[in-house]
Amino acid sequence: MHIELSQFEIDENTFEVTINYSDIKFDKNDIGNTIGYSDGKLPPHFEEMIDQIITRFPKKCNINAGYRLLNLQHSTDRKDGLLIGNKFFQMDKIVTSQLKKANKAALFLCTIGNEMELWAKDLSQKGDSVLAYLVDIVASSAVESIADILHNRINQAASKLGLNVTNRYSPGYCNWSVAEQQKLFSLLPNNFCNISLSDSSLMKPIKSISGIIGIGTKVKFSQYICDRCGVNDCTHRVYLLSKANKANNIVL
Repeated sequence: MHIELSQFEIDENTFEVTINYSDIKFDKNDIGNTIGYSDGKLPPHFEEMIDQIITRFPKKCNINAGYRLLNLQHSTDRKDGLLIGNKFFQMDKIVTSQLKKANKAALFLCTIGNEMELWAKDLSQKGDSVLAYLVDIVASSAVESIADILHNRINQAASKLGLNVTNRYSPGYCNWSVAEQQKLFSLLPNNFCNISLSDSSLMKPIKSISGIIGIGTKVKFSQYICDRCGVNDCTHRVYLLSKANKANNIVL
């Protein structure tokens, strides 16, 4: 399903995208898979708790999302990454193999703010560790949903120009060093989407996603190649396994 979103150009080829909490679709089967139920079916007491969390979510989120379009090209000197804007990103072949046919990249950020994080922390301090854990899981599901929505918006903009998009790739995943986050943020406006970056490359708010999407006439959307990655506890792997039997969310 297409969700038509508003976007505003705040600088040259840099856009803020409006996403409302009502745009987010929580899939309780996905949540069930994430917390360890292989069939995705939640026990009634957990489902009731998650419903309560989702009901309170609109007052616990502060959604921000945006992206910047930059040129992407291969370096003539190095084969271990790609040149995006004026920065060389050192990447594993898992990522470069998917982006190599792109000639532009969308560097994106999105977040739900820190209210869910603070809520989970408060619950934990009060001894309600189960509800705190479920709040954290729902928050992660929400920010992934926002990333899907933003990805679709970028795809819609590209399609109007006769271009295609790749899957999205984030520092810290697919054998791509999280330290590369520093380069990504250096190419975006300061405090873009109200997200900051620590010296150790940790985003704040924590429930935020950053990454790169390739754009071009010859690129195509491909699922993550998890069988080539040795990081078994990757959150993307867990998230994707929970969606393995579902249709692709990205409309191409």
